[in-house]
Amino acid sequence: MERNGRKKCGFYLGAGAAVLAALTACSRGHQQEKAPGDDSYERADPRAELDAAPGAKGGSAQGDAVANDMQSEPVQFAENIPETGYGTDNDLQGQTGRMGEPPIQVTGTPEVKVITSEFSTWYGSSGPERRGNIERAAELLNGTVIEPGGIFSCAAGIGPITEDNGYLPAGTFVQGKVEEGIGGGVCQVSTTLYNAALLSGLTIVERSPHSMAVGYVDPARDAAIAGSYKDLKLRNDYAYPVMIEALTEDGMLYFRIHTSEEDIGNTIELESVVLEEIAPGPPIVTIDETLPPDSYMVTQKAHTGYIAELYRVVSRDGIEILREKVNTSSYAATPEYATAGSDFR
Repeated sequence: MERNGRKKCGFYLGAGAAVLAALTACSRGHQQEKAPGDDSYERADPRAELDAAPGAKGGSAQGDAVANDMQSEPVQFAENIPETGYGTDNDLQGQTGRMGEPPIQVTGTPEVKVITSEFSTWYGSSGPERRGNIERAAELLNGTVIEPGGIFSCAAGIGPITEDNGYLPAGTFVQGKVEEGIGGGVCQVSTTLYNAALLSGLTIVERSPHSMAVGYVDPARDAAIAGSYKDLKLRNDYAYPVMIEALTEDGMLYFRIHTSEEDIGNTIELESVVLEEIAPGPPIVTIDETLPPDSYMVTQKAHTGYIAELYRVVSRDGIEILREKVNTSSYAATPEYATAGSDFR
């Protein structure tokens, strides 16, 4: 895993002037939700972070941002995304891209190039329950519109985290251990949205790291959801509505954010810098006399701890013009847990 290098997460151009009308129309059916006043969406342990990711799978697991280089098979737009208002810039003409071909602009209004950000992570190696939780949360967020000055709560948008709302038991982080809990995996949704939001220029009102590092993004690039004490909240400081598009396809989770901000040719990178790496302690082994004497079963893998910073770097024509620190995050190191037979004594 590349911890200290830059991972390019560029903007790419998209959308025409009519996107503003489409966002306004869409907002009638997809307003951001306020966080609930009660704890009805919390799990039994409200401090459980709704995530326990499987091992990373190559570069895709690290959260690939997609810019103008779109070479994968096309993915269709979700059905509830408006069908009008999206133009393309010259680099994208004739291409469909990962998230489908934008409809042709038919208003006759001169095209205005606006910023559209996209970020993706891989979840295909997860178990069926975790995959289902990610797909359900993405479905609930798809088409959400944040009005000017509005604050969007991801926890409220995907909640309640209950079986009645389509969520299943999967791995979660609870005080340094992995345990089964309803909604395990939805933190990958909030994390992917967090990265897309940083690339789009939305204001991060609230964000918390996981207690332990996850495998699908570099340190300091995650955003945990846990009951009412960890949430991802975004504010739209643009003069027009902003639309969130979420899509899952073939084990990839995509977020695309459509803004009204005119593009001026800047390139955005998110750079994770590890300040300290903390080694796990020795394994914690429980002896089980009922097992074969020479048996040794790992029940939870060790986690390396980190202290890391995230920077948002803005460049133009290859020259860095702005570098701002986004956050500093700490992740605990946890030992391996195992169960062994009597020979291990």
